[in-house]
Amino acid sequence: MPHSQRARPRIEVPEIPLRVLCEGEESLGTLSRISRAGFFVCSEHLPRPGAVVAVQFRLPEGGLIDLRGEVRWNTKTLAEAGVPPGFGVVLRDPPREYRAFFRTVLARAEGKSEAERGEV
Repeated sequence: MPHSQRARPRIEVPEIPLRVLCEGEESLGTLSRISRAGFFVCSEHLPRPGAVVAVQFRLPEGGLIDLRGEVRWNTKTLAEAGVPPGFGVVLRDPPREYRAFFRTVLARAEGKSEAERGEV
């Protein structure tokens, strides 16, 4: 879907290493874009759409986040050159830690300081 048609903003994040467990297979990847309800994982391992995945990564501040979601799509069928291999995950009920992480990343992307967010 072209970026302009997306209902929720996608935010680029510095690539964060993560672990993925899907259908009994563990692999590594990087978190590269996030939204309020999901994220994109850059990975050579491409789980099938509909597969349930468990993802774990460490926040830049040091905390650990464990997520469960569903693979919505992968890049296996994309014909676009230059698209890194990976897959999109939707979160049905994002945990509190992920929601806080998203708000922090969004505020930084919008250029808001901690004072403007009321976190001082």
